[in-house]
Amino acid sequence: MLRRIVDRNLRSRSSIARCCSIGPLVCGGTRQLATSTPDGASKPKEVYTKLSDLDDPARSKFFQYSWGSWLQNDKLQKKQRETVFSIEGLTSFLHEINTLRSSSTTPEAPKEHKGIFVLQNNVTDDIVGDKENSPLVKSISSIHEGKHHRIYKVSLANGKELVLRIPYKLDSDAAIASKIRSEVATMDFLDLKLNLNVPKVVAYGPTRNNEIGSPFMLQEFIEGELLMKKWHPLEADSEKTESNLKQVIDPIAKFQDKVLSPTFTKFGSLYFYNDVSLQLQEQEPYEGETNEALAKRWRIGKSVEKHFTKGKNKLPQGVIDEHSGPWDASNPLEVMSSVANIELENAKHKLAIVDADAGDVAEKKDLLKDQITTFEHLKQITPKLLNPKSKSIKNVEKLFQPKLYVPDLDPLNVIDSTKGEPYFIDFEGSTIKPFVLTSYPNFVAYHGAKVYNLKEDIPGFDEMDPVEKQQYEFMYYKTRNERLWEVELNKNRHELIAIASPHLKVLKSPYLQALDLKHPKDYLYVEGSIIQLQAMWEAYVANELANQDSNDKEFPVKYDETFLDQHQSKLSEHQLETVSSPFGATGGWLPQDMFDTLKQQGIIVDIGDGNYKIDTEPVLKEPLSEAR
Repeated sequence: MLRRIVDRNLRSRSSIARCCSIGPLVCGGTRQLATSTPDGASKPKEVYTKLSDLDDPARSKFFQYSWGSWLQNDKLQKKQRETVFSIEGLTSFLHEINTLRSSSTTPEAPKEHKGIFVLQNNVTDDIVGDKENSPLVKSISSIHEGKHHRIYKVSLANGKELVLRIPYKLDSDAAIASKIRSEVATMDFLDLKLNLNVPKVVAYGPTRNNEIGSPFMLQEFIEGELLMKKWHPLEADSEKTESNLKQVIDPIAKFQDKVLSPTFTKFGSLYFYNDVSLQLQEQEPYEGETNEALAKRWRIGKSVEKHFTKGKNKLPQGVIDEHSGPWDASNPLEVMSSVANIELENAKHKLAIVDADAGDVAEKKDLLKDQITTFEHLKQITPKLLNPKSKSIKNVEKLFQPKLYVPDLDPLNVIDSTKGEPYFIDFEGSTIKPFVLTSYPNFVAYHGAKVYNLKEDIPGFDEMDPVEKQQYEFMYYKTRNERLWEVELNKNRHELIAIASPHLKVLKSPYLQALDLKHPKDYLYVEGSIIQLQAMWEAYVANELANQDSNDKEFPVKYDETFLDQHQSKLSEHQLETVSSPFGATGGWLPQDMFDTLKQQGIIVDIGDGNYKIDTEPVLKEPLSEAR
């Protein structure tokens, strides 16, 4: 009962958590701590402090994570999300920025200045103000605390506004540096080459060795509302519903269409010319560039897709570099194999560390050994999952071409700007890969059973009780939204619509599951997706969908009944643990207002060391009618 109560509460308040801002504001020589609250709530408190007083304990709140709390390892989780930077350094840099303007009318390579790289073509009157007057920082406010970084708005005395983005310390320094370098280059490519609406980056620091004292991105501020405010995915069918849904889907689909227009020469991620090795500088990222200013602006280097660094902090950088590309365009399957290889190396490295520990770690060792077995199976099957030369896959050669993939296409990352056009704002982890290996954007993707027509597909739907009807309606709405996305894909890129094939989705499922590991036991989903392929494998081989000789019908991975029974038992146990654990779906994270309320009610109990437990007694003592 408790799990149902708190999970329902989490769902109903998640939208509030995204919109509310908890963070400090720097105004001239003072700091105002402003906490936004939902409509109808009391007025936020304001706290002021002098910026010159570096010893003021209240000043640290400017950098501390305040968006939510975790039930486990809360102190560590928040420490990793502190975004300390030098306010004085930022002020000093902006004061000097006009000296870094370029007189050239063509884009130049990023200019290094005290550890900061400046995109001189974006230092313009429109973005930073009149070149005759140095920008003066008027205020800095925290406007968003995301999954991977914190966003500050920098307001200048001349009326201009900038965005300062500081990454959390969740990855290694090398990984953070690569991500920033690649993301800025990707945004620059989308802006200059494809003329897409993305914020212009003014400057960036890939490391903390600069006067701001932190890795960062500084870019133009786009005024407007998030497109998410128009997204109502569970809206019942009506004359206006499809139109309402399409006003969100269409601009994102059109953006993806333009992103897919170039075909690249390698698989990997985009960087500026000087950020890759001399060997990689020799090959152009795409063919046919006629603009001399762009001919040596970008190159393709190692992939910054998140799975190459997420959870790999203890893996030697040399091993990461070995498996993260770039890869030749003639070898698309290597993109899949690299994921199996790096996960296998990571599990083996962790096991070696555990083996060196003298403590009682038998349970942890068993888990890592199981992971190793699964990733060995994944390594065996990935070269055979998809046939790049299949005659059964429509336009197969186009599906395997190197195309730019933006993983976070989402209405949460689109601003309905006051300029009258949508702007796209988050390109972390963008990579060049075969389109067939991409997945639909999360806001429309649906992995459950498809329901296309409630009354035709669901016998006896009209006679069902309201709760059962609601379950099928949910399946129908999710199916509908995914179908609308596929309609736009087919209209814009008909040559790529084969990606909608259910068979291709099943075949690449082991790879996609490996990209989405969130919990140590999620390897079970990878194994499960491999096991699922057994039943149809002969048919996939016979129809040339799988990359295996048609004379060889044997499944690449050998299973016995004991293994299959044990896997099913472990998977069921993991799923039960997930659904029975309050806030298991969010990794034990709660929005801060909810956390505070549940703690005040005695439902969340502090057990010390940044850990908390859920106490069911306060809920069980309530009258049954209230609990319901």
